[in-house]
Amino acid sequence: MRNSRRFVFIAGLLLIALVAISATGCGSSKKRRHSSSSPVATATTTGAAAFSTCEEAWEAGRAPLRRDDPGYSPRLDRLDGKEDGVACLVRPTPAPR
Repeated sequence: MRNSRRFVFIAGLLLIALVAISATGCGSSKKRRHSSSSPVATATTTGAAAFSTCEEAWEAGRAPLRRDDPGYSPRLDRLDGKEDGVACLVRPTPAPR
């Protein structure tokens, strides 16, 4: 009888720990966005106009651009054919001369 109480107690603690971990999102596979404390993000203004090309975004150090980032435009996002909310994901190669 005494051993069964210990088993129920330990099982209860494990269940509580499992619920706490799942409620906090620990172990989730969601990717984190870039921190706003980076020097690039703090140097830009929030009212920035959209970049006209991905080359401009890469030269400014802002690429890849996400949907909520200053300088993002749906036109740039359509260039890769995905329209997934991330523009200029791959750095463009310079044209041969």
